[in-house]
Amino acid sequence: MAKDLTGRGRVTIFPFVHDWETSSRCVLAYTTADSGLTAVLGVMPIEGNQFEPGDLFAMAGRHGFIGEWKGSHEQRCGCWLACTGAGSRTVPKADTIDVASVEWSIDMARAVDLDSAYYGHQRVLAGRFRLDDRELTEQARSLLV
Repeated sequence: MAKDLTGRGRVTIFPFVHDWETSSRCVLAYTTADSGLTAVLGVMPIEGNQFEPGDLFAMAGRHGFIGEWKGSHEQRCGCWLACTGAGSRTVPKADTIDVASVEWSIDMARAVDLDSAYYGHQRVLAGRFRLDDRELTEQARSLLV
């Protein structure tokens, strides 16, 4: 079981459809730790959003893999999460919020060490993500409206 983590740095926040069949959406936040070696991806809790995906590794597993990543199922889920986070920053949607520096914390549900570097990351942490900036948190919540 992973432990909680706090940090300060660049955070990318974006809306995400995590279940195509039901069109269930959430807000995800992506940042890095350990000088970029660790990808940190979390669901931002939005009051009233009954469709939060919960375990992001399980969500990644539901999206399926065609063979682009190797290793155990957990490794492949970690690669998918690293790809989703890094991709949100490299090819942002129009409503993506990208903040150069903000205090953040994550209640980590799971972590995995990757068998090699993917998207510059050797480890992936996932859980529930919180910002210390109330105004920015409200902006993130508005992404679901």
